[in-house]
Amino acid sequence: MIFYRSAKLHPRLLCRGSGSVLPFAIMVALPSTALTVLLEVLAERNMFGELGLEFLNLADSDTVLGVAWSAVSSLLGFLVVFRTGQAYNRFWEGCNAIY
Repeated sequence: MIFYRSAKLHPRLLCRGSGSVLPFAIMVALPSTALTVLLEVLAERNMFGELGLEFLNLADSDTVLGVAWSAVSSLLGFLVVFRTGQAYNRFWEGCNAIY
């Protein structure tokens, strides 16, 4: 049997490096955040043409933003429904195991 220490929820517990998912999440999120900030700064200064990246100049296109929003929303909705279905199945599996 595993015995756990009773500990109160403390901010240091949430921010510790050992046994936390936070360092990995930061490693994954930081490069995409930096790339997004860089592209936003380039778009704000209209520098895509100077760098030969005219194909990235989509700031005026509402259609592209709408399609991207729709795709992300659909994917997120699918993932939420899938995870909820799995949790529901696990719950009933546990109920059936008890009785």
